[in-house]
Amino acid sequence: MVIDLPVYLPLLPPLAGAVILTATSSLYRRRSYGAVRWLVSLASLLASLTFLVLMVPSVPASYQLGVYGPPAGSCLRLDALSAFLCLTAVAVTSLSVAFSYRYMEHDRGKNRYYSLMLLLTAGLLGVFVSGDLFTLFVFWELMCISSYALVAFRKHEWEPLEAGFKYLVMSTVGSLVALYGISLIYGIAGTLEISGIAEALSGAGIVGYFPLAMIVTGFGVTAAIVPFHTWLPDAHPAAPSPVSAVLSGLVIKGGIYAIFRVLFTGFASYGFAVPLIILGAATMTIGNLMVFAQQDIKRFFAYSSVANMGLILMAGGAASRIAGAHPADAGLAYIAMAGAIFHILNHALGKSLLFLSSGSMIHSAGTRSIQSLEGIARRMPWSGGAMAIGLLSLAGIPPLGGFWSKLMVLAPLAALLPAGDPALAAAFAVVLANSLIAAGYYTWLAQRIAFKPAAVPESVGEPPASMVVPVVILSIMCIGVTFALPWLIPVFEAISRSLMGVR
Repeated sequence: MVIDLPVYLPLLPPLAGAVILTATSSLYRRRSYGAVRWLVSLASLLASLTFLVLMVPSVPASYQLGVYGPPAGSCLRLDALSAFLCLTAVAVTSLSVAFSYRYMEHDRGKNRYYSLMLLLTAGLLGVFVSGDLFTLFVFWELMCISSYALVAFRKHEWEPLEAGFKYLVMSTVGSLVALYGISLIYGIAGTLEISGIAEALSGAGIVGYFPLAMIVTGFGVTAAIVPFHTWLPDAHPAAPSPVSAVLSGLVIKGGIYAIFRVLFTGFASYGFAVPLIILGAATMTIGNLMVFAQQDIKRFFAYSSVANMGLILMAGGAASRIAGAHPADAGLAYIAMAGAIFHILNHALGKSLLFLSSGSMIHSAGTRSIQSLEGIARRMPWSGGAMAIGLLSLAGIPPLGGFWSKLMVLAPLAALLPAGDPALAAAFAVVLANSLIAAGYYTWLAQRIAFKPAAVPESVGEPPASMVVPVVILSIMCIGVTFALPWLIPVFEAISRSLMGVR
């Protein structure tokens, strides 16, 4: 049975939860109410997840905000891509909030923390369901402002303040650049509706490349694309581990989503494939190389996130190149884009798992040093085993999900090597080389965590169950992706065709 629910409904529970937590914050000064804010937050997210699951059969759906229609009105649209991203976002955030109960128990201002997590979730969902650029930008700012505050949450320490301010400055500049690009689009096209700008921009000629560059640059800051990535390695060590899980697993995907949605929907007639491949190659290579200089486990994971964003960006650029330069092989373009979308899921699950499992280790051992965490899986088998699963998945070790998403990106590029396309050949070489590099450092870390003699005292052990359970659930999800491949791959191919204009 299809239940017809308004598109805005999944946004209401986290917004309402944030309002309730803020309005009743005085209650939480009493210790007996300490669990209430956690339960309110978790219930809000689970309600949002329930609404999304109920709405999946009615996709695609839309909702007009206000009395004005296009081109001046705002609208929300839930299609297959946005539904997939919304479900991923709420699932990962719910597990991060569940993890937070004991992880954050000694921090001050927890009502503010949970309110910001809910506002961040609402902002993410709004970005994913926005049908026009104005609405997208409003929710984008809600997402970004919440994430600034969460990075700097432990404001009594210097490191979070510095990292939060750096993130604030860089992302604010990026948002202003994106806003300028949006204003140029409106000036050229006369509309901000994403699905309506393509026709107007197709006749704009070279002028259209200016807003295109602004969009990629502005949203690329939050997506941690080189050279705009430098805020991320500082933000991750400074932020609480559940925030790092959401930041790396979801927020930077918001930047990739905005770039892909605007470019593939509004700028389909423009030749942006090669620039995306170049940016992706630089991002993937620099991110991977910088991993080798890290001794802080959270900075290690931060730079690997940069590299994974490069892979996703390269896959999108390669898909565009195949569709434009090799139309007879358009099916391969859809596979490459499906690989990018699949890797968004694998990275969201895998990297969230790594940040939460490392958060458990940091919570128990009191250090972020990789050398000091050697062999900790002997003391913390659940957390260590979960981290190993996340590392092996992102390393691309079969049969875990990361292997299949990377294969879906590489296979179309390999199939077109005889065509002699230099851009696609270079993309294949870069993706293959960087995938091997990543496999090396992920397995190296897994070996140090699991098989080295324990460097931590015998008193170090597993954290409370409320921290172990979310990590175990994410581990099961990472493994479960493999068994769900017969259902997931057709879904991702359908999403890629829709994104690239095939109905």
